[in-house]
Amino acid sequence: MSSKTILAGLLALIFSCATALAGGDGGGSRDGMDSGGGQRSGLSSKTTKAVVTTLTRGFERCGTLPWAYKYDCYRHTYKLAAQKLNGNQAYAEAHRALVLVEETLTRAVKQNLDPAQPVKRKGLNLYRPVKREAVPQIKRQTEAAMKKAETILLRSPANKQVHYARIAEAVNSNKVLLRSALLPGGMIRLAWNLLKAAVPA
Repeated sequence: MSSKTILAGLLALIFSCATALAGGDGGGSRDGMDSGGGQRSGLSSKTTKAVVTTLTRGFERCGTLPWAYKYDCYRHTYKLAAQKLNGNQAYAEAHRALVLVEETLTRAVKQNLDPAQPVKRKGLNLYRPVKREAVPQIKRQTEAAMKKAETILLRSPANKQVHYARIAEAVNSNKVLLRSALLPGGMIRLAWNLLKAAVPA
């Protein structure tokens, strides 16, 4: 191997190391790390989809629980969704909106626990029951929190609207399920409303 080849290889290695230390783009961020060594923050379809999926599938799973346990399940769903945005400043408003719903449900469940019923396990999670007479009030509080969350999301900066609108839509879908599924004949009404929305007038 010639001395020129060895020198070229050493220069390439030095340049590669310098680029990696600088962040790969003259001081920017790459490979999921920011310039301070932390996790990279930014809007992404993957992150948005993960939040939306957590909200929609979580609410569907909660729907299979007896009425007394649904609200603690809803709380857990919003907690999981909010956790997916922890530390990501690009989603700061969305994180705040989801935590608002979670904290509202946390307070409501804690204040209205039913000691006469046992804790219920579903999968790896345990859900606490609430008193039947408290359900209308908890429902109103949850709806109000969801409305505020939607407002926060829909008033976000323009550059975030594509992502935030999808999360707001998931919150709204949760709100529709909350209104319909817990009432007598609610699932029938929900199916009818969805059918009317899908069929042109």
